[in-house]
Amino acid sequence: MPSLAPYFVYQALANTTFFQAVFMVFYQERAGLSLATVLWVQTYFTALRAGLDVPFGALADRTSRRLCLAVGMFLPALASSLLVWSPTLTVVVVAETLFAAGTALRSGADSALLYDLLKDAGRLDAYPRAESRGQSAAALASGTTAVVGSLLAALDLRLPYVVTALTALAGVLVALQLRIDVRTHHDGTRGDMRAAARLAVESPRLVWSVALAAFAVSTSHVYYYLQQPYLRALGVPLGAFGIVFAATKLVTAIVAARAASIDGALGSRGATIVMTLVGAAGLGAMSLATSAAGATIVLLRGILDGLWMPLTNVWVNRLVPSELRATMLSLQSLVARLALAGVIALAGIGTARIGLGPTLACFALAAALVGLCLVATAPRLPERSRVIAE
Repeated sequence: MPSLAPYFVYQALANTTFFQAVFMVFYQERAGLSLATVLWVQTYFTALRAGLDVPFGALADRTSRRLCLAVGMFLPALASSLLVWSPTLTVVVVAETLFAAGTALRSGADSALLYDLLKDAGRLDAYPRAESRGQSAAALASGTTAVVGSLLAALDLRLPYVVTALTALAGVLVALQLRIDVRTHHDGTRGDMRAAARLAVESPRLVWSVALAAFAVSTSHVYYYLQQPYLRALGVPLGAFGIVFAATKLVTAIVAARAASIDGALGSRGATIVMTLVGAAGLGAMSLATSAAGATIVLLRGILDGLWMPLTNVWVNRLVPSELRATMLSLQSLVARLALAGVIALAGIGTARIGLGPTLACFALAAALVGLCLVATAPRLPERSRVIAE
């Protein structure tokens, strides 16, 4: 069994973002942007990220996954530095462009790298648990740094970005130490993109998995993007934002660590039922909350993230051959991020016209309807012992 410690360290550093629990406050108070403007900027970020996901995934499959992961850490370091230097609307857009490119470079390449490392070592049976552990490490790092970041923000809103830049540079060094680096002969990234799209369209199970990822990503990010104005409306102190975020990530880590077992016990349909209940009930409860105690409702997002992040990667990797894994995972991300871009735009319109509470209620209803459709059409996905397309 090869050592997975460097991979887990990388996953932790890649999710060490000190500003994530307070970035909307930073944009509003330091850059002078309205909530609706911040949400429109995030719509741009998400759409750009979606557009870059597939070509960058194909690039990782055909050149160097390790180099893509390294550059994917350098770009957010640069973006964070620019925001500290001059937090204007123009710089915010430039920074979000760099954040999108960095995230897209890492998307798919990390999970594909892990899968092939274990496959080449003859330990593919360990992949689902390793994927879960990687997501758990990412969630713990994300939550821990959110606490520190919110405390730093209470002193100066720029400090979380300074520390993030330094940590991201450390992530570049770790990425360059990852030993596995798959390269295969090919006819170009466009050929990979066409092959991945054709494979997805021809496989009902892949279509369903991608649709589930789009649903889960969109629902989870309604929590994410509306969490900060929600906590502000409840009167939660800024220094406590990171605690709420960290508690959510702790739930994510616990659930992600058990995701493989949950998959075995509930199957794809059972896991989807849980995600639907969490999305609809959680957002609905947030729309009704009026006191600081409502902050605990946000923790439900941790259950959703703890299930979809490892499980959709596992399911897709089992259905796709090695030379297309990063490309297919990026294609999945493309569809999910395009759906999310629309959701964020609707959130901006909703909060501006009908207010935060009614907007959350509308998203709760949408989550219930879409989730029920996915539950009704859930296919039987390959189990650990029946990996497809190897």
